[in-house]
Amino acid sequence: MDQDSTPVLDAIEEIRQAGTYSFSLPGHRFGRGVDDRTAEVLSYGAFAADVMLAKSAVSDAEALYADAVGANQVIFTTCGSSISIHTAVLTLTGPGRKVLVDRNVHKSVVGSVILAGAEPVWLRPRWDYAREIAHPATAGDVAEALRRHADITAVVMITPTEYGTGADVGGVADLCHERGIPLLVDEAWGGHFGFHPDLPTAAVQAGADIAVQSLHKAAGGLCQASMMLVGGDLVDPVGLRLRLDLVTTTSPSPLMYGSIDGWRRHLALNGKALIDGALERADRIRRRLQQEERFTVIDESIHETEGVTEWDPLKLCVDVSKLGLTGYQVKEWLQSERRIAAQLGDARQVVCSLSYADDDAAIDRLAEAFQALAADPPAPDRPELAVPPLAELDLEQVMPPRDAFFGETEQVADPVGRVAAEMISPYPPGVPAILPGERFNQAVVAYLRAGKAAGMTIPDSSDPDLNTFRVVRNG
Repeated sequence: MDQDSTPVLDAIEEIRQAGTYSFSLPGHRFGRGVDDRTAEVLSYGAFAADVMLAKSAVSDAEALYADAVGANQVIFTTCGSSISIHTAVLTLTGPGRKVLVDRNVHKSVVGSVILAGAEPVWLRPRWDYAREIAHPATAGDVAEALRRHADITAVVMITPTEYGTGADVGGVADLCHERGIPLLVDEAWGGHFGFHPDLPTAAVQAGADIAVQSLHKAAGGLCQASMMLVGGDLVDPVGLRLRLDLVTTTSPSPLMYGSIDGWRRHLALNGKALIDGALERADRIRRRLQQEERFTVIDESIHETEGVTEWDPLKLCVDVSKLGLTGYQVKEWLQSERRIAAQLGDARQVVCSLSYADDDAAIDRLAEAFQALAADPPAPDRPELAVPPLAELDLEQVMPPRDAFFGETEQVADPVGRVAAEMISPYPPGVPAILPGERFNQAVVAYLRAGKAAGMTIPDSSDPDLNTFRVVRNG
């Protein structure tokens, strides 16, 4: 196929040049009705490209993308990867059916399980005690779960993690396919994987039956641009599209479609050179920061850690705890003092997501900011957060998530021993610390409240201040 072509972008341009006047949506009439203030910030061009008629070219763009990355089919979505995940889970499972799910998945997966009414069997990640982060479960862990639960009908896993560590997708896919069950991979941070040999293997190329990618994270799409990549023959693409129709918008954004179309062309033609440059810059800043004695930077040695089969070098993970600071404080310091927005701060690390779009000046700016931090760190301004071992946060699931979420609830100040009726997800990465149907213990309550005091962002709790928690009434 001609990877130099851009069907969606061409359609937008042709419709505009033809002088078409629309008495249909959108009401701004290709930007004619936009006021000066809106145009000053968003540009007239964005509205002029908001051409709904161009969605007729999406199927051609999807075929080009599938060809570029070796998928059977690709389905674009425009409501973020949360909608892609909902669609995929609703396709693979349903009420009362068992599904093996990574416990450190994004909250959208838990939401999908609730919507589907499925019965989750949780797969615990591998805990890295030295770094206090979770890595993917091993293929052996998956094999044991499948042995213990022979009635599992699908497997859902996340890779890479927010820290760039990747699972053994090929090994897990083999285990699934031996049993004739499909594998869904939440690969939201892997939209660039299919375009360079030195990056982790794209999940659909490793044997995943469905892989979900966000095109706005490490890739070049607009925010909310996402896709589902279909591999193998265990998933009915028609059924997948029918379920997408249940949950997505009927007025998808041509801007998002166009950004996906343009990103695919750019990387199909130039991806090797672009990512070569990104990898070289990532290596350079990593080596530069490793010269600072009080920084510990994740590098290729992470492969020696259990659960880590692959690793994305474009995730820059810097442990700042030797400065006596939390990652939360350092993330805020980078923003306030250096006007740099990091992806994530946790109890001890700061994570910066590097991409093909960063140039030498941007990388130098980031390195200089970290070096200035090491030379003159601010005084700690919040309590240190002690992260409990994963085993203490390994909560008991005592009620189906759907039943707990939709059951009768109440707010209580002391939830220990009670059954949760809400998700509480430190963000990013948006992995629930507790989810509906799990029983609160003292460790998770103390961790969440201490995390809040230390600067943890928790956007989805019923009580933003965590003075109370939503629990199942009489549960």
